[in-house]
Amino acid sequence: MPVDRRRPLSPFLVLSVVLAAGCANEPTAPGPAAPAPAALAAPAQIDQRQSTEEQLAELNRVVAETRVVPRLGKGDILSISVYDEPELSIAGVPVRPDGKISFPLVGDVQAEGRSVDELSTDLTSSLRQYLLTPQVTVIVTAFNSLSYVINGEVVHPGAYPLVTDVSLSAAVAKAGGLSKGQFRASSVELADLTHALVSRRGRLLPVDFVRLLRQGDMRFDVAMQSGDYINIPSGLSKEVYIIGEVKTPALFGFRDEMPMSKTLALAEGFTPDADLSRIHVIRGSLSNPILLVTDFNKVIAGQAQDVQLEPGDVVYVPPTGLTVWARMLDKIVPTVTAIQTGIVFGNSVGGQK
Repeated sequence: MPVDRRRPLSPFLVLSVVLAAGCANEPTAPGPAAPAPAALAAPAQIDQRQSTEEQLAELNRVVAETRVVPRLGKGDILSISVYDEPELSIAGVPVRPDGKISFPLVGDVQAEGRSVDELSTDLTSSLRQYLLTPQVTVIVTAFNSLSYVINGEVVHPGAYPLVTDVSLSAAVAKAGGLSKGQFRASSVELADLTHALVSRRGRLLPVDFVRLLRQGDMRFDVAMQSGDYINIPSGLSKEVYIIGEVKTPALFGFRDEMPMSKTLALAEGFTPDADLSRIHVIRGSLSNPILLVTDFNKVIAGQAQDVQLEPGDVVYVPPTGLTVWARMLDKIVPTVTAIQTGIVFGNSVGGQK
């Protein structure tokens, strides 16, 4: 009979195996937890948007503050009459290239740079040598020296003479209306009315172009003044502005994944007066924006979130000490206008070559 050579397991070995298995199944005691990464500071968001009534109140205030008395200039056409003196009533009197007009009995009189009332006073004073109580009336039949500029997505952009009273909607109509293009066999408007603006003497008129031109809210239909600048950007072009205390303020084409920190490099550095702790990203219309304020120093140090730019954003680097939004806007609008005007005139010169 064969001999069984297997040896029985030692009780101590069995116990060791069981204990080892039990230890393997028990959870390991946790070590010290790794510190959670610190949350990056988000940019401060300041809502500057106003209600329609607030916008209208602000618009009326700015219009009143920027209203100027028109001054006569070269090429203007006048109608001058003297009460009860029909032989001295003359129509079609031009302001000559030397800035003067000719009038019977008086001769040459300076007209350029004078208001209608001032010219009437000058003529009245001169006619007192010949008439007892002259009453002079001056009427401008054509203000050829006054003009406004409309740029962007209108059919015929350019400078237009302010011959008679012209409202904003009429100015758009005189320029042929908003530009249209073709999309899937349909005609579509190309204008971005959200970012459209009117600048007057370096100040922004808070006009809501959407309400005016889309909804017919004529309360925003302001009268044009000489020197007004209207810009209606394209809804198809994607651009951002970098302005303020940078070495090269300019307009740049938008690219996907365009962080503010890297985009600022396009402006070739900052001026010594730049306040990098309060860089503003202006989103939406300049007259009704949302502001994103961030500390650039903390962004590049990895302590604050960067701002991903969107088409139409304006990145403004303020000077040290400038804290009030209204004062910032007074500096932003002329720069944006100058950049846009430079593009317009640059294209015009290029087109003439």
